[in-house]
Amino acid sequence: MQELREAASRDALQVKKFTQRETALHLVLANLRQTDKETKRLLFEKSQEALRAHAKVLPLQNEVLALQEKAEESQAKMARMEERATQQEVRFGQLEGELVCKDKLFNQMKEELDTDAAGAYGAGFEDAMAQVACVHPGVDLSQTRLTKRVVDGQLVDA
Repeated sequence: MQELREAASRDALQVKKFTQRETALHLVLANLRQTDKETKRLLFEKSQEALRAHAKVLPLQNEVLALQEKAEESQAKMARMEERATQQEVRFGQLEGELVCKDKLFNQMKEELDTDAAGAYGAGFEDAMAQVACVHPGVDLSQTRLTKRVVDGQLVDA
Protein backbone atom coordinates (compact mmCIF):
# COMPACT_ATOMS: atom_id res chain seq x y z
CA MET A 1 0.00 0.00 0.00
CA GLN A 2 2.90 2.13 0.59
CA GLU A 3 3.69 1.79 -3.03
CA LEU A 4 0.24 2.88 -3.88
CA ARG A 5 0.57 5.97 -1.76
CA GLU A 6 3.94 6.71 -3.26
CA ALA A 7 2.52 6.22 -6.73
CA ALA A 8 -0.46 8.41 -5.83
CA SER A 9 1.91 11.00 -4.40
CA ARG A 10 4.03 10.89 -7.56
CA ASP A 11 0.91 11.12 -9.69
CA ALA A 12 -0.34 14.05 -7.63
CA LEU A 13 3.08 15.68 -8.00
CA GLN A 14 3.03 15.09 -11.76
CA VAL A 15 -0.54 16.41 -11.97
CA LYS A 16 0.58 19.47 -10.03
CA LYS A 17 3.57 19.93 -12.39
CA PHE A 18 1.38 19.43 -15.45
CA THR A 19 -1.18 21.87 -14.03
CA GLN A 20 1.56 24.39 -13.37
CA ARG A 21 2.94 23.84 -16.89
CA GLU A 22 -0.54 24.08 -18.34
CA THR A 23 -1.18 27.31 -16.41
CA ALA A 24 2.20 28.66 -17.50
CA LEU A 25 1.47 27.68 -21.10
CA HIS A 26 -1.97 29.31 -20.86
CA LEU A 27 -0.29 32.48 -19.55
CA VAL A 28 2.29 32.34 -22.35
CA LEU A 29 -0.50 31.70 -24.86
CA ALA A 30 -2.54 34.62 -23.46
CA ASN A 31 0.61 36.79 -23.62
CA LEU A 32 1.25 35.67 -27.21
CA ARG A 33 -2.37 36.41 -28.13
CA GLN A 34 -2.05 39.87 -26.58
CA THR A 35 1.24 40.41 -28.42
CA ASP A 36 -0.37 39.15 -31.65
CA LYS A 37 -3.28 41.53 -31.12
CA GLU A 38 -0.91 44.46 -30.49
CA THR A 39 1.21 43.46 -33.50
CA LYS A 40 -1.88 43.33 -35.71
CA ARG A 41 -2.98 46.74 -34.37
CA LEU A 42 0.50 48.20 -35.06
CA LEU A 43 0.53 46.58 -38.50
CA PHE A 44 -2.87 48.10 -39.25
CA GLU A 45 -1.70 51.54 -38.05
CA LYS A 46 1.47 51.29 -40.12
CA SER A 47 -0.48 50.16 -43.19
CA GLN A 48 -2.77 53.19 -42.69
CA GLU A 49 0.31 55.43 -42.51
CA ALA A 50 1.65 53.77 -45.64
CA LEU A 51 -1.66 54.37 -47.43
CA ARG A 52 -1.65 58.05 -46.37
CA ALA A 53 1.97 58.40 -47.53
CA HIS A 54 1.12 56.68 -50.81
CA ALA A 55 -1.86 59.02 -51.22
CA LYS A 56 0.55 61.95 -50.85
CA VAL A 57 3.21 60.44 -53.12
CA LEU A 58 0.89 59.40 -55.96
CA PRO A 59 -0.04 62.96 -57.05
CA LEU A 60 3.62 63.92 -56.83
CA GLN A 61 4.57 60.95 -59.01
CA ASN A 62 1.92 61.98 -61.52
CA GLU A 63 3.27 65.53 -61.46
CA VAL A 64 6.81 64.24 -61.98
CA LEU A 65 5.64 62.19 -64.97
CA ALA A 66 3.83 65.20 -66.41
CA LEU A 67 6.94 67.36 -65.90
CA GLN A 68 9.10 64.70 -67.53
CA GLU A 69 6.76 64.66 -70.54
CA LYS A 70 6.92 68.46 -70.72
CA ALA A 71 10.70 68.34 -70.45
CA GLU A 72 10.86 65.82 -73.30
CA GLU A 73 8.52 67.98 -75.39
CA SER A 74 10.64 71.05 -74.59
CA GLN A 75 13.81 69.21 -75.54
CA ALA A 76 12.27 68.10 -78.82
CA LYS A 77 11.05 71.63 -79.48
CA MET A 78 14.50 73.03 -78.66
CA ALA A 79 16.12 70.51 -80.99
CA ARG A 80 13.75 71.57 -83.78
CA MET A 81 14.43 75.24 -83.05
CA GLU A 82 18.19 74.63 -83.02
CA GLU A 83 17.88 72.84 -86.36
CA ARG A 84 15.87 75.73 -87.79
CA ALA A 85 18.34 78.24 -86.38
CA THR A 86 21.19 76.33 -87.98
CA GLN A 87 19.35 76.23 -91.30
CA GLN A 88 18.63 79.95 -91.04
CA GLU A 89 22.27 80.67 -90.24
CA VAL A 90 23.31 78.67 -93.31
CA ARG A 91 20.75 80.51 -95.42
CA PHE A 92 21.85 83.82 -93.93
CA GLY A 93 25.45 82.98 -94.85
CA GLN A 94 24.37 82.14 -98.41
CA LEU A 95 22.38 85.36 -98.68
CA GLU A 96 25.27 87.33 -97.26
CA GLY A 97 27.57 85.78 -99.88
CA GLU A 98 25.06 86.63 -102.61
CA LEU A 99 24.78 90.19 -101.33
CA VAL A 100 28.56 90.58 -101.27
CA CYS A 101 28.69 89.37 -104.89
CA LYS A 102 25.81 91.65 -105.88
CA ASP A 103 27.45 94.57 -104.04
CA LYS A 104 30.68 94.01 -105.98
CA LEU A 105 28.72 93.77 -109.22
CA PHE A 106 26.77 96.92 -108.32
CA ASN A 107 29.98 98.84 -107.56
CA GLN A 108 31.51 97.67 -110.86
CA MET A 109 28.40 98.73 -112.76
CA LYS A 110 28.34 102.05 -110.89
CA GLU A 111 31.97 102.68 -111.81
CA GLU A 112 31.24 101.76 -115.43
CA LEU A 113 28.19 104.02 -115.48
CA ASP A 114 30.13 106.86 -113.84
CA THR A 115 32.93 106.38 -116.38
CA ASP A 116 30.43 106.21 -119.25
CA ALA A 117 28.56 109.27 -117.95
CA ALA A 118 31.79 111.20 -117.46
CA GLY A 119 32.97 110.17 -120.93
CA ALA A 120 29.62 111.13 -122.47
CA TYR A 121 29.63 114.42 -120.59
CA GLY A 122 33.21 115.14 -121.73
CA ALA A 123 32.40 114.13 -125.31
CA GLY A 124 29.26 116.29 -125.22
CA PHE A 125 31.27 119.22 -123.84
CA GLU A 126 33.91 118.85 -126.55
CA ASP A 127 31.16 118.58 -129.20
CA ALA A 128 29.45 121.70 -127.84
CA MET A 129 32.76 123.62 -127.89
CA ALA A 130 33.40 122.48 -131.48
CA GLN A 131 29.91 123.66 -132.47
CA VAL A 132 30.48 127.06 -130.83
CA ALA A 133 33.88 127.39 -132.60
CA CYS A 134 32.20 126.43 -135.88
CA VAL A 135 29.37 128.95 -135.50
CA HIS A 136 31.60 131.69 -134.04
CA PRO A 137 35.04 131.15 -135.58
CA GLY A 138 36.68 134.12 -133.79
CA VAL A 139 35.59 133.18 -130.24
CA ASP A 140 38.42 132.38 -127.76
CA LEU A 141 37.49 129.08 -126.03
CA SER A 142 40.91 128.55 -124.42
CA GLN A 143 39.65 129.36 -120.91
CA THR A 144 36.72 126.94 -121.06
CA ARG A 145 37.26 123.59 -119.47
CA LEU A 146 35.11 120.69 -118.40
CA THR A 147 35.98 121.46 -114.77
CA LYS A 148 34.85 125.10 -114.83
CA ARG A 149 31.48 126.52 -113.87
CA VAL A 150 29.78 129.83 -114.47
CA VAL A 151 29.16 131.68 -111.19
CA ASP A 152 27.80 135.24 -111.23
CA GLY A 153 28.81 135.59 -114.88
CA GLN A 154 32.41 134.47 -114.22
CA LEU A 155 34.18 131.17 -115.07
CA VAL A 156 35.47 129.54 -111.89
CA ASP A 157 37.06 126.16 -111.13
CA ALA A 158 34.50 123.79 -109.71
